[in-house]
Amino acid sequence: MWVSLSKDEPLQDPLTLLLWEWQVASWAMQYMELIPKEMQPVAGTDGAHYRRRQLVRQLPVHDHDPSQCRGLAEGEAKLMEDFVKKYKAEALGVGEVALPGQAGNAKEEDKAKDAGPAAEKPPKTSNGALESTPTAGLYRCETCKQAVPEDCPVVYADRAGYARLWHPACFVCCRCAEPLVDLIYFWKSGAAWCGRHYCESLRPRCAGCDEIIFSEEFQRAEGMAWHKKHFACLECETLLSGKAFSLDKGSLRCATCSRSKRL
Repeated sequence: MWVSLSKDEPLQDPLTLLLWEWQVASWAMQYMELIPKEMQPVAGTDGAHYRRRQLVRQLPVHDHDPSQCRGLAEGEAKLMEDFVKKYKAEALGVGEVALPGQAGNAKEEDKAKDAGPAAEKPPKTSNGALESTPTAGLYRCETCKQAVPEDCPVVYADRAGYARLWHPACFVCCRCAEPLVDLIYFWKSGAAWCGRHYCESLRPRCAGCDEIIFSEEFQRAEGMAWHKKHFACLECETLLSGKAFSLDKGSLRCATCSRSKRL
C-alpha cells in the first residue's frame, strides 16, 4: 500500500489526513519491503509511530494553517496564506510509486496511441517541461546512482519529470536526508525537500515558537532567528533585544540568569 494525494488538494493537519487515497498494486508488499523495517508504517509497530513523528516534524501544521499560528501579527495571516498558496502551486507534490517506465509518461503515451499518430508527443511535467523516460534497462536511482531492475518498484516525482526515479529508501529530503514521509515532497532547485526545510529555505523560522517568520523585523543570533517577542530569556522572560545574553544549545538567557546558572 501507499498513499496518493493530488497536489491540487489542500494540505490538511498531518494527524488527520482523511482525504488520502490508499491504493493497492500486486507489488505493493514488494515496495514496503524496500523501506527499512523500522520505518514501515504498519499499524501498531514502531514504523507507524515513526511515521506520525515524521509527519509532525516534516509537515508542521503551523507551516500551512494560519489558524494554528501564535506568532502571526496583524496583517501577516494574508502573507502566510499567499505563501502557502504559492508553494502548493509551484512546489508541493506527492511521489508516485510504479515500476520503472510505468509512471506518468507511460500512461500519457498509452493515451496518445489511442488518440492516433497526431496526438503522439512527449508529455509535460507539472512545471511545463517536456520529458522522456530512460531507455529500458538503463534506469538508475537519482540519489544513489545504482541501476534499478525493471521489476523493482520505484518512486517518481511529477515535478522532477519522469526521466528521474528513486529507490523507495532513497527518496529523501536533500537537506536533512530523512525519508520523505508519505512521499510528500517540495521541489526546488532540482531537488526534493521535506516541508520543514523547504519553508526554511524561503523564510526564517523562529527558534522560540518553531513558526515561520513573516515579519520583516526579527532578531538573528548565531545563525538562528526569533520573532522579536520570542527573543527572551528562558528563565525570567525578559526581552533581550539590545541587551547582553548567552545562547546555549538554542536556549537564551539574560546576563543575570546566565551567571546564576553557572553558580
